[in-house]
Amino acid sequence: MSRAAEDPLVAQAFDPGKHEQLAQAIENLTSEEAQFFLHRLENAIRKRKIQLTGYLAALAIWLVTMTGAMFYCFFTEGGFVLWVFLIPFASVGAILYGFGRWSERAGNRPQKAIPADKL
Repeated sequence: MSRAAEDPLVAQAFDPGKHEQLAQAIENLTSEEAQFFLHRLENAIRKRKIQLTGYLAALAIWLVTMTGAMFYCFFTEGGFVLWVFLIPFASVGAILYGFGRWSERAGNRPQKAIPADKL
């Protein structure tokens, strides 16, 4: 699966130093181009929100499972119990993978056709 790079014009929207250039570029767009840019910008924002949510969820799950693993390790007598420390990292990996796939799908949603009278 090839990963499409983010549109340079959309990337400028997230760079505070380039907001003036972006505003000038947007003023020169036709209505169809502006609609296309708005769609790309909405997809980029949606993708970043999903990624941020995934990072926060992974951090919370890691904290909970690592605390649980420590309690289990300290309060279990005898035997090999260090395997419980694999669970926090496996859960973080699964969460980041899942949210990454979800954000890629959300970032590549196709644009809906807009009737000509709405432009």
